[in-house]
Amino acid sequence: MARLLLESAGERREIKVAGSITVGRERTAGVYLDDKTLSREHTKFYVENGKLFVRDLDSKNGTYLNGTLIKNTQPLKAGDRVKVGSAMFTVMPEAGDAMPAVTAPLAAPRPAAPAAPVRTTVTVTAASQRPMLGGPHWFAVFVYRVILIAVIVVVAYLSKGFFRSILHGITP
Repeated sequence: MARLLLESAGERREIKVAGSITVGRERTAGVYLDDKTLSREHTKFYVENGKLFVRDLDSKNGTYLNGTLIKNTQPLKAGDRVKVGSAMFTVMPEAGDAMPAVTAPLAAPRPAAPAAPVRTTVTVTAASQRPMLGGPHWFAVFVYRVILIAVIVVVAYLSKGFFRSILHGITP
């Protein structure tokens, strides 16, 4: 079983891949992502002979492995990063695997950051509830914007008399 860490819209989720998982914006996808840049069925992760693979499903915007656009099936190893739309999948090492050691210069201490988002583990199977990631629905955003514009117009209209009296008071 392979493990992927999904980072999308500020959320982090662990996904266990035992067979095959499709990623896309179609609600029937194994991993549904609310992202208009994705195809309905965009990318497929699958395990074959104990190895994890990724395949782009002829998507419009493509699938990127470690920053390179892929055109066919590619094998994955621990630490590989797969970009699908705005989401990033990182291949996690198995229990016995060790990540390669890297050295980097120490950074200056930063001010305390807000608490990191809670990591959840999601095992995706055909019968399980699929996680929905993404922002608010487009209609909710539209309604909020209409309300904001209405508030701005009302405030401008009501403050018209106030500013007119100030201008009349300044004029000699």
